[in-house]
Amino acid sequence: MILRKLLIAFMILSAVFPQVKAANMADEIIYFVMVDRFADGDPSNNQDVDLDNPLAFAGGDLVGLTQNLDEIASLGATMIWITPVALQIDAPIFSEFGDFATGKGDFYPHHGYWAKDLGAIDPRYGTEADLKALVDAAHGQGIKVILDVVYNHLGYGMEHDPAFAKWLRYGDECSGNDPIISCLSGLPDFKTELPEVREYLFETQLGLAERVGLDGFRLDTVKHVTHEFWQEHRDLVDPRLGEDFILLGEVWDADRFLARDYFANDEMDGLFDFSFRDRVIKLMSGVYDAAKFGRYLSKRHNVAEGYSLASFLSNHDMPMLLSMLGGNTQDLAMAATIMMTIEGPPVIPYGEEVGRRGGVWPDNREVMAWGTQDILPGAGVARNEGLRQVFVDLIGLRKSRASLRGGQFEVVYSDESVLIYRRGGDVMVSINISDNDIELPLGTLPIEAIWNLAFSSIGSSTGKLEMLPARSAQIFVNAFQTYGE
Repeated sequence: MILRKLLIAFMILSAVFPQVKAANMADEIIYFVMVDRFADGDPSNNQDVDLDNPLAFAGGDLVGLTQNLDEIASLGATMIWITPVALQIDAPIFSEFGDFATGKGDFYPHHGYWAKDLGAIDPRYGTEADLKALVDAAHGQGIKVILDVVYNHLGYGMEHDPAFAKWLRYGDECSGNDPIISCLSGLPDFKTELPEVREYLFETQLGLAERVGLDGFRLDTVKHVTHEFWQEHRDLVDPRLGEDFILLGEVWDADRFLARDYFANDEMDGLFDFSFRDRVIKLMSGVYDAAKFGRYLSKRHNVAEGYSLASFLSNHDMPMLLSMLGGNTQDLAMAATIMMTIEGPPVIPYGEEVGRRGGVWPDNREVMAWGTQDILPGAGVARNEGLRQVFVDLIGLRKSRASLRGGQFEVVYSDESVLIYRRGGDVMVSINISDNDIELPLGTLPIEAIWNLAFSSIGSSTGKLEMLPARSAQIFVNAFQTYGE
């Protein structure tokens, strides 16, 4: 009888105080690297490299990334997400853009998403030993590594390979109306409903993660694979790789609503928040006023506790935000301030912090800018060190103030041009999207603390919460609450 009462009490307490997820990304700062575009550390593995063709390989590899980890560590990132490194198809396809602006149209699988064999590493990126060396070196600097994994498809032409033909749907077998069998972009689609296909997919990827010590997967094209697949995936990941192994999924156009089904059964630990970039662009372009944007922010991360929506301003499938802003780094700094002061891990694509402004695809996949450093393929490509310092300062502040990563968010004041929101009890963030300085009338803001300026996106300020410089974002901290966790 006593045992039964204790069991009932435990069940009640478990419902009231649910177990905290082990794989919680709330404190992470994620830095995205397209391996081929970052740094060439081993010229001996260069193949199909043509720096005049943005659709060819550029020569970046795992060795180059490992050699330049300090670039990422000094920024303050805690996690690196790298593009797939599986063996890619041999021959390029002819670009759908035909005779591209460069005069060349051959499209090589430099990005890593057109695999030939998921069980092997493409020598153009390096070797499995190189991947393990990267992971070990990153861990030595306190940085986690997550690998981009594609379970949905193989590269073009693989439907003709007898080793895979029976496992793939293509041509008339595909349906554009059903995302599960749509054969995305005409790529041969894995029949993930077949047990032997799942066994191949799971063993190649989980086995690699075990051998090299990965900290998680970034999962590509998630909505094109069934929920049953992802649930079986989770059931295998936790016992083999640990409950703290991170599963971060890409569901195109994801927001808090689309995330629900993936979080309900613990299929993913987080999804990329496409809604955030969309709303930031609307704010910066005047489609949204500041008050409407504040209402959006107050609800954007209403998801199950322990799960995350990862915010981003740019990614490798879209024009860089700086390009969308016409090269306006002041507005990019304001947008970055917003991203660094909301819930959910921020994602920084390589080079955004130094002003990479690639436009429409494939220009959005430019090489990393290294400026005066002799690092190929981006040696001599100009970089903005002042902008990088903005990111460094924002990341440092986010790390030092737990409230900036937490879930407490309150709009204190908003109108057409101004948004002021509180994060926890010790941080205030002010945004002015107008082209004029604004001073709020006395009594507009509650007088409950002394607020000290901790950061200004434009580098100068009066230091007063009620005085907002034009096109700027500022972070204020409570003078009577201490820094730290």
